[in-house]
Parts: sequence; C-alpha cells; structure tokens
Amino acid sequence: MNYPNAPIREAVFDIRVDKLNIGDVSDLLKIKDNLIEEFPIEKKSHQITGMFQVSEDKPIESKTHSDLTGFVFISKDGTRQIQIRVDGFTLNILKPYGNWESHFECFIKYWEIYNAMFNPKNITRIATRFINRIEIPLPLSKFQDYILNMPPIPSCLPQEYANFFMQIHVPCSDGIRSAIITETIEPIQANLLPFILDINVSQNLNLDKTKENLTRNFQEIRVIKNQIFESCITENTRNLFSL
Repeated sequence: MNYPNAPIREAVFDIRVDKLNIGDVSDLLKIKDNLIEEFPIEKKSHQITGMFQVSEDKPIESKTHSDLTGFVFISKDGTRQIQIRVDGFTLNILKPYGNWESHFECFIKYWEIYNAMFNPKNITRIATRFINRIEIPLPLSKFQDYILNMPPIPSCLPQEYANFFMQIHVPCSDGIRSAIITETIEPIQANLLPFILDINVSQNLNLDKTKENLTRNFQEIRVIKNQIFESCITENTRNLFSL
C-alpha cells in the first residue's frame, strides 16, 4: 500500500557479489562518469578492522587497519547515495522516500552498468531494508492501539516501557527468503513517541545476474516487506500516514 505520508526514514536496496573482474579497488572509479550527473559527490568507503594483544607482562596493545573497499557517490541534496564496492552494489534513500518504482528503476539502471563493467562471478545475496519512524501521539493508553507485536512485560511489573530493543530473525514461509525485524523507541519529542520499525528482508538462493530475475526476486521481497509492515500496525497507525 502506498501512503501519502509514508514513515520511511531510510530505504536500502542491496546486491552482494564476489570475484569482480578488476585488478585493484581503484578500478571501480571507472564507473564515475556514469554516475556523476545524478551523484556528483564522491567519498571513499573503508573497512576498519582491529586487534587486541594481551600478555601477562605487557600492557594491552591494540592495532587497527583500514582497507579501501570502494566508493560512495552522493546526490546533490544528500538524500540518495550509491555504494560501489568490491563486495557489492547498494542504493540508499533518505526521507522523503517517494515510491518503490522510481527508486528501483534507478537502482537496477546503475546495477546493470556495474555488472557490465566489473562482471562479478556470482550474486551471493540480495536484500532491502526499510527503516520506519512512526510518530505515535501522546498520551497513549496502550501500545497495542498502534503497534501489535510489542515485547511482553511480566505481569508483576507496570505495563509501561521506559525503553526497549527487540530483534527477531525469521525464515519466510517461501523457504527462500528471511527477515530481520528490529523494534525500538526514541526519546519523546513534542508529545510524540517515535517508534522505529526496521524491516530487513534478504535472499541467498535462486540468484542470477539478469535484470528479469533480479526484478522478479526484488518484487517478491517487496511483497514480504509490505506484509510484515502491515501485520505490525493497526488502523490507527495507518491513519497517521494518510494525514
């Protein structure tokens, strides 16, 4: 369902790959000319690793190492970015979200360029992640008026949340995909309680590099993502997005 005022804080479209046909990470910059019109701001992407050494007669030693893994290209307004990495390709969208169709069109367009230029041997994983920030009006009699799957509180305690963090990892009924659902709350702002509903749906099977296959599988992921979202909220919550 498309809402006029969707609560999406950030959306992520992601493809993970292995064994690119490149000699060095810097070869990834060959894609720059294809991105610069829509994504003119360039940054480097690093992976930082650390190590601790402990011995009885010496102080604890720590070492960190930074590896260049790719590049990030950002739109002029800062609301979209494309990650070009040795292990994959990602499109991030910040609020305002717009709609799936326009963002997926952008994602698949630049994926095809990445695929043609660097020819990854395999796709190992595809995923979407949608982080929703739902502003629940206060005062609130009970969370279940807006959110259905709240973590239970033992009956011996007041039925109120000072804070919480809940994450569940669930295999989907199709036997192909899985979902990670994360819920938490943020500090109250102007008589509104921000509730974070983070839905990550991924797939590691039945993957090939064709546009048709990727589009079909991402559409299946979209259906699951929407079903999870709708199953977590009530009609009161839906009304918040229609204002």
